[in-house]
Amino acid sequence: MPQVKGAQKNKSGGRQTSKGRGKPGPAPKSTQKQASDASSIITGVFFLGAILVGAAAWMGQSISVVEDKANQLADGAAKAVGLSIRSIQIIEASDDQKRVIRSELGVTEGDSMFRADPQALKARIEAVRGFGDIQVHRFWPNQVAVFVTPLQASVMYRENDQKPLQPMHITGEAAATSEEDFAFPVVQGDGAIAAWPLLQSELRAYPVIETRLDFAERINDRRWDLLMTTGVRVNLPSGTDRHSAIEVLAELQRQTGVLDRDVERVDLRDPERIYVKRRNSEFALADIGGAG
Repeated sequence: MPQVKGAQKNKSGGRQTSKGRGKPGPAPKSTQKQASDASSIITGVFFLGAILVGAAAWMGQSISVVEDKANQLADGAAKAVGLSIRSIQIIEASDDQKRVIRSELGVTEGDSMFRADPQALKARIEAVRGFGDIQVHRFWPNQVAVFVTPLQASVMYRENDQKPLQPMHITGEAAATSEEDFAFPVVQGDGAIAAWPLLQSELRAYPVIETRLDFAERINDRRWDLLMTTGVRVNLPSGTDRHSAIEVLAELQRQTGVLDRDVERVDLRDPERIYVKRRNSEFALADIGGAG
């Protein structure tokens, strides 16, 4: 039988032309989609800058408006390839603190992962007072984790009687607000936060004084006045004489109950004398015998 040039039988008995020999078949659909997605992302990166500038100039819109639209397009493209934020976890923070942090992050679930730059997010959280160590991690393809260490309040501080109370860390930084804030001692006046730990340690040695303290006021960043829950104001001396004055006050309270009487002020600034001012009367040397 004569042979036909350019054709031969295959194993199944059909004919295979020389024209089709060695030509690869079509690529799998999944591979084609991945290539298409990658190409779209690369193209978007190259043209995004041109779009921002060109659109702003052509449309007469502000750059911020154009950036918002570009971000929306980028978020849609990232979502198409699985690179949008699926969850934002905030670790070691109360519910109130988490709400504050989320409001400052500038990104949310559904946004592009490329917008969740860890350094930028950290800088935004640092602008919120009340947090110490802050770490932000971006876990590809779709997770963001924020680890914060809230500053714990040690005192409630106010500048003066007319200002609101603020929970403060001993460093002088505003502490994160909590339900237990008002259980902390109250201090006021310039330099009060830095000077409070030493005074607090001295007062703890005399529970008869500490348990009656309403708040402590720093005077000219030199000395303290103690305001008692009964309304008595105690003038303490400056420097190392303060500890001795607190000891004298504690003994006076044990013997006479001076802090529970109709007394307006106890002045301990003179180490040789104690001056007591009863309500609606003048200062006098301590003489608090009898009923107050």
